[in-house]
Amino acid sequence: MNGDSKTSAVSWGELKEELFDVDDQRAIAAHAQVLRAQVRAYRLAEVRKRQHTTQVAVAHTMGVSQARVSEIERGHIIRSEVDTLAAYVGALGGNLRLVADFGDETITLA
Repeated sequence: MNGDSKTSAVSWGELKEELFDVDDQRAIAAHAQVLRAQVRAYRLAEVRKRQHTTQVAVAHTMGVSQARVSEIERGHIIRSEVDTLAAYVGALGGNLRLVADFGDETITLA
Protein backbone atom coordinates (compact mmCIF):
# COMPACT_ATOMS: atom_id res chain seq x y z
CA MET A 1 0.00 0.00 0.00
CA ASN A 2 1.45 3.36 -0.95
CA GLY A 3 0.86 6.81 0.52
CA ASP A 4 -0.86 8.01 -2.66
CA SER A 5 -4.16 6.23 -2.08
CA LYS A 6 -7.08 8.63 -1.80
CA THR A 7 -10.64 8.13 -0.78
CA SER A 8 -13.27 9.89 -2.80
CA ALA A 9 -16.26 11.41 -1.08
CA VAL A 10 -19.62 9.89 -1.87
CA SER A 11 -22.74 12.05 -1.82
CA TRP A 12 -25.76 11.03 0.24
CA GLY A 13 -27.75 10.65 -2.99
CA GLU A 14 -25.21 8.22 -4.43
CA LEU A 15 -25.00 6.24 -1.21
CA LYS A 16 -28.78 6.10 -0.92
CA GLU A 17 -29.09 4.79 -4.49
CA GLU A 18 -26.47 2.14 -3.74
CA LEU A 19 -28.06 0.99 -0.46
CA PHE A 20 -31.78 1.20 -1.25
CA ASP A 21 -33.78 0.23 -4.30
CA VAL A 22 -36.49 2.55 -5.63
CA ASP A 23 -39.28 0.85 -3.65
CA ASP A 24 -37.28 1.16 -0.43
CA GLN A 25 -36.62 4.84 -1.13
CA ARG A 26 -40.34 5.44 -1.70
CA ALA A 27 -41.23 3.64 1.54
CA ILE A 28 -38.62 5.64 3.46
CA ALA A 29 -39.96 8.90 2.01
CA ALA A 30 -43.54 7.94 2.91
CA HIS A 31 -42.56 7.07 6.49
CA ALA A 32 -40.59 10.29 6.79
CA GLN A 33 -43.65 12.24 5.67
CA VAL A 34 -45.77 10.50 8.34
CA LEU A 35 -43.18 11.29 11.01
CA ARG A 36 -43.07 14.96 9.98
CA ALA A 37 -46.88 15.14 10.18
CA GLN A 38 -46.78 13.60 13.66
CA VAL A 39 -44.16 16.08 14.84
CA ARG A 40 -46.16 19.03 13.48
CA ALA A 41 -49.33 17.70 15.12
CA TYR A 42 -47.49 17.20 18.43
CA ARG A 43 -46.31 20.81 18.29
CA LEU A 44 -49.91 21.97 17.82
CA ALA A 45 -50.99 19.89 20.83
CA GLU A 46 -48.21 21.49 22.86
CA VAL A 47 -49.50 24.96 21.92
CA ARG A 48 -52.98 23.93 23.06
CA LYS A 49 -51.61 22.68 26.37
CA ARG A 50 -49.59 25.86 26.95
CA GLN A 51 -52.80 27.81 26.42
CA HIS A 52 -54.45 25.63 29.11
CA THR A 53 -57.16 24.60 26.64
CA THR A 54 -58.71 21.14 26.54
CA GLN A 55 -59.37 19.00 23.49
CA VAL A 56 -63.07 19.27 24.34
CA ALA A 57 -62.93 23.09 24.22
CA VAL A 58 -61.07 23.04 20.89
CA ALA A 59 -63.56 20.52 19.51
CA HIS A 60 -66.48 22.71 20.57
CA THR A 61 -64.95 25.76 18.88
CA MET A 62 -64.26 23.76 15.70
CA GLY A 63 -67.65 22.04 15.70
CA VAL A 64 -66.12 18.56 15.73
CA SER A 65 -65.82 15.76 18.28
CA GLN A 66 -63.07 15.54 20.89
CA ALA A 67 -62.01 12.31 19.17
CA ARG A 68 -61.38 14.26 15.95
CA VAL A 69 -59.21 16.78 17.81
CA SER A 70 -57.27 13.84 19.27
CA GLU A 71 -56.78 12.43 15.75
CA ILE A 72 -55.53 15.79 14.51
CA GLU A 73 -53.08 16.00 17.41
CA ARG A 74 -51.72 12.57 16.48
CA GLY A 75 -51.16 13.64 12.86
CA HIS A 76 -54.21 11.94 11.36
CA ILE A 77 -55.20 14.83 9.14
CA ILE A 78 -56.95 14.55 5.80
CA ARG A 79 -54.62 16.52 3.59
CA SER A 80 -56.22 16.11 0.18
CA GLU A 81 -56.99 19.79 -0.37
CA VAL A 82 -53.61 20.98 0.88
CA ASP A 83 -51.86 18.26 -1.11
CA THR A 84 -53.73 19.31 -4.26
CA LEU A 85 -52.69 22.94 -3.79
CA ALA A 86 -49.10 21.87 -3.05
CA ALA A 87 -49.02 19.79 -6.24
CA TYR A 88 -50.41 22.70 -8.26
CA VAL A 89 -47.91 25.18 -6.83
CA GLY A 90 -45.14 22.60 -7.29
CA ALA A 91 -46.11 22.14 -10.93
CA LEU A 92 -45.51 25.87 -11.34
CA GLY A 93 -42.08 25.56 -9.75
CA GLY A 94 -43.07 26.88 -6.33
CA ASN A 95 -43.43 25.56 -2.81
CA LEU A 96 -46.62 25.85 -0.78
CA ARG A 97 -46.13 26.83 2.86
CA LEU A 98 -48.85 26.50 5.46
CA VAL A 99 -47.90 28.28 8.67
CA ALA A 100 -49.79 28.52 11.97
CA ASP A 101 -49.05 31.89 13.58
CA PHE A 102 -49.62 32.21 17.34
CA GLY A 103 -48.01 35.63 17.69
CA ASP A 104 -44.98 34.56 19.69
CA GLU A 105 -44.60 31.24 17.88
CA THR A 106 -45.06 29.92 14.36
CA ILE A 107 -45.34 26.31 13.25
CA THR A 108 -44.84 25.29 9.62
CA LEU A 109 -47.53 22.71 8.88
CA ALA A 110 -46.81 22.09 5.21
